[in-house]
Amino acid sequence: MRFKTLVLSRRPVIVGVAVALLAAGGVGVWTVTRPSSSDAAVPTLVSATTSTIRQSVSATGTLEPAHRADLSFLVSGTVTSVPVAVGDEVKVGTVLAKVDSAALQTAVTLAQANVTATQDQLTAQKNAGSSAVQLASTEAQLASVQSRLTDAKTALAAASMTSPIAGTVAQVNIATGDKVGSAASSSAQIVVISTTSWVVQASVGSADLPQLKKGLQAEITPTGSTTKIFGMVKTVGIVASSSSGGSASFPVTIAVTGSPKGLYAGGAATVSIIVKQVENVLTVPTNAVHTVNAKTVVYQMVNGAQVSTPVTVGTTYGAVTQILSGLKAGDNVVGTTFRTGGNNSTGGTRTRQGGTGGGGFGGGGFVPPAGGGGGNG
Repeated sequence: MRFKTLVLSRRPVIVGVAVALLAAGGVGVWTVTRPSSSDAAVPTLVSATTSTIRQSVSATGTLEPAHRADLSFLVSGTVTSVPVAVGDEVKVGTVLAKVDSAALQTAVTLAQANVTATQDQLTAQKNAGSSAVQLASTEAQLASVQSRLTDAKTALAAASMTSPIAGTVAQVNIATGDKVGSAASSSAQIVVISTTSWVVQASVGSADLPQLKKGLQAEITPTGSTTKIFGMVKTVGIVASSSSGGSASFPVTIAVTGSPKGLYAGGAATVSIIVKQVENVLTVPTNAVHTVNAKTVVYQMVNGAQVSTPVTVGTTYGAVTQILSGLKAGDNVVGTTFRTGGNNSTGGTRTRQGGTGGGGFGGGGFVPPAGGGGGNG
């Protein structure tokens, strides 16, 4: 499980950003590759932009049907019909298989005869003025044979297996001529799943668990697909589902929104659960923010010259930092990239991104105008 921050709806000028955010007790720590002594600092002009900031918890999970019926015969007999095959679409009540019902029908007929005879006996006793004790005994006998008739009818109905849900036949593990029994089996004889409603079964670590709650929105990307689908957190488990190496995992179920096509039971998916979203945040690249003489500044380009501009910063979201005052959207500031291998290198450039702490990275960072101090990075 990883905790990450995403910046949406931005068109930054800087390219080649490579930043990794690790989870450390729920606090984001940004890891940055230090430039080598041969790397050349290259100022890059970027714009302050208004963005939507998302904080999310990411996980991998498994796609499962929202509804599944594992079916087996509850009566003994010989399978006489299996009219469905894997992949068939079925409705509620569709017959999936049948067993020989002759013996079961006979049991119903005999039970019905016993009920009729007992009812006739009770009627005769009442007409004859039998004692209360005799009537009570016959009434008890009638209740018993009526119960056996109900059981016989239930067994006869169970000779025909029907689907309790609308969906698609996923497994057929019986065939005509097979002997089936009423004993419990470890595997279902026929499985029907829903193919229009899905869930993702995922898990998160204990550090991420406090951030999650029912109803949070999620973005889901099935493995092998570039198309995102959407969902909502349905349940968050509070009992660990597994534990390995001292790290516990807790189950999270995400209900997929709508009825997207192309999903398959058991398929893998990556999930991004949005735990916080902040709209209209003015940001600049973190590497454009510096500390000079105990003041936080950025360097704007004015008439071709770098001008130190004091700013008030808010939250640092790894690659970008929130600006509370001192700039407006569209203002140009100086960021820093590094050209690998010095000025004579023919390699590509890479952008240094800052962290949440103070102090510079060393190794040839952005050099402010004379009199300036170290950068925040």
